[in-house]
Amino acid sequence: MAGQDWEQLLPSGVLNGEGPTWSVGLGKLWWVDVRGHALHLFDPGTSQDEAWDLPSWLGACYLTDSGVALTLRGGLFLFDHSSAALRFCAGPPYDARRFTFNDGRCDRSGRLFSGPMTVPLAPVDPAGPERMPLWRYDGSGRWTTMTDPVRTSNGLAWSPDGTVMYHADTRQKTVWAYDYDRATGAIAGKRIFALVDMPGASGPDGASVDRDGFYWVAVFGGGCLLRFDPDGKLERRVDTLCHYPTMPAFGGAGMEVLYVTSANHPLSDAEKQARPAEGNLFRMMAPVPGIAEAVFRPG
Repeated sequence: MAGQDWEQLLPSGVLNGEGPTWSVGLGKLWWVDVRGHALHLFDPGTSQDEAWDLPSWLGACYLTDSGVALTLRGGLFLFDHSSAALRFCAGPPYDARRFTFNDGRCDRSGRLFSGPMTVPLAPVDPAGPERMPLWRYDGSGRWTTMTDPVRTSNGLAWSPDGTVMYHADTRQKTVWAYDYDRATGAIAGKRIFALVDMPGASGPDGASVDRDGFYWVAVFGGGCLLRFDPDGKLERRVDTLCHYPTMPAFGGAGMEVLYVTSANHPLSDAEKQARPAEGNLFRMMAPVPGIAEAVFRPG
C-alpha cells in the first residue's frame, strides 16, 4: 500500500507525536507531543486541534469518564477535559531522574499499563540502571512489575479477545507475545512474536491490533507500518508520508480510520524545513476496522 493512500491532517510539526487514542464519546482523537510537553485533541469534523501545555515529558494518554489519564515523568495524572485541570493520581515506580514513562495503554478490561524509557537528567551516573520493566497500575499508588526490564518500552497491545498481550523493546528490535489472563491481569508464556530490524531504523514503536487480530506496528526511522498476522507472519508493509512514524491507532464512527502520529526531533532545523511532513498527524482508511479502547477508571 503506497504513501498516496495517506492524508496529512495537520501541519503540526511536533517534536514527538505519540499515543493517538480515539474517544468514541467525543468523536475526537487524543494524542500527545512527548518532548513538546503538550496534550492534543483533534476534531476530524472541523479539522481543529486543541492543545494544552503540560509540565514535563508525557508518555501516553488513557481514556477516562471525564477526559484522559496521562503518564508524565513525575507519575500518573488525571486530566479533566471540561476544566483543563490536572490532578495527581500516583507517583512513578522508578527514579524520575533516570527514567520517564513511554508507551502505554489499557487492556480490554480497563487496567492501565505503562512502560519506561531511559532519559537521564544531568549530571548522569554512568553506573546507574538503564532498564526497567513494563508496569501495571493496581490503584492507590501501587504498581506491579509485569515483564523483564527493557530500555524503550513500546508496541503494547492486546488481541481482540484480550487473551494475548504484545510488548516491544525498540532497542532490542523485538516484539514479544504473552498469554494474558483477563480475569487477573497476569501474563505467562513469553515468546518472540516478531523481529523488526530494518536498515537505518530504530525498531518497533507504537502498535495497535485490528478487528481480525492483526498487529500493526510503526517502524521509527523506517517510514512504514508493518502488519503481522496472529502467528507473527508479516502480512503487509504500508509506507507512510513520513520517515519517523510513531504509532498507529484506529478511530472514526466505525473504527475504520487508521491514524498515525510522527516525530521530527531526530532532524536538524534545516532538515525540518526541507521535510515538513515529519512530525505531523496522518490518516487513511483501514483495510480492516479496529477496536475501541477501554476506559480507565481509577476509583
